Amino acid sequence: MTRALSPRERRLVALLILVALLALCWFVIVSPIVAGFAERAAARDALSLRYMHDLQTIAAIPRLRRQAEEERAALAPLILRVRGGDDAREWLKSRLQRTVEQSGGEWRDAVDAGAPPGWAGARADARLTEPQLVGVLKALQIGPPWLVVGRLTVVADGAAVPKDPSVLEVQVDVMVPIRAAAT
Repeated sequence: MTRALSPRERRLVALLILVALLALCWFVIVSPIVAGFAERAAARDALSLRYMHDLQTIAAIPRLRRQAEEERAALAPLILRVRGGDDAREWLKSRLQRTVEQSGGEWRDAVDAGAPPGWAGARADARLTEPQLVGVLKALQIGPPWLVVGRLTVVADGAAVPKDPSVLEVQVDVMVPIRAAAT
């Protein structure tokens, strides 16, 4: 049967019950409160970092705006401002024709060429000598808006004879970036 506990054993059992109650209070009451404080401190630190980042971003807005305006101004000579894609293609064709005729070449024809969105393209057919071809390519790339030569096809029948200014059949595709002009 069960025997009665001695006073020393009763104190030991009471101490163990007290320790268990203290551990229970710690894990149920104190630990969640301390964890909540730690979580809120971490959230405050994160918000503080975010606030500092936002202040730096806000302070950088005038500099970023100036930089964007400088880049826009630097891009202006590279982009053709027209009312539409048809106007841009017609401008390209006339520039090609003018350049070929100024070089002394024989102008044949110009047609629309495929181009990615935001670009206009044209294809020109001409008869040129080699020096005229070099002059045409240089002239196309000299003045703004600068053109991108997408494809150049040269048929050189009889051009294999040295020092013979034979005529080359040339087909050149050019593109230019476009932006709608303010009306």
